[in-house]
Amino acid sequence: MQTNDPLYGIKLVQILTELHAKYTWQEIGEKLGIKCFLNNPTPKSCLKFLRQTPWARSRVEILYLKTFCSKHPETTKLIRSILGTQNKNKTPETKKKTSPSVIKSNDGFEWAKINKK
Repeated sequence: MQTNDPLYGIKLVQILTELHAKYTWQEIGEKLGIKCFLNNPTPKSCLKFLRQTPWARSRVEILYLKTFCSKHPETTKLIRSILGTQNKNKTPETKKKTSPSVIKSNDGFEWAKINKK
């Protein structure tokens, strides 16, 4: 069975090795905004971080696709699906509890401001 997925059969180790052959750790870290590539990186430490951090792994996979598989017809669809699953997995932010407004008087006393609607 042949698959249209350009990442099919490619392991994370191979992705990282090929990216490091083309770019320095510094360049990868700056392109992706991931500190594990900037702060004393080793292949082992980067692999460990990427395996534990799905958002970082998907950024590395997208960089790999854009760098080495840009002519593959399914690359754009795959990048969109990776980005789509990233957006779905984000947890909605909780609303901040608003504290009452405070008005300070000249003598240092604080008055709670009552908001009328």
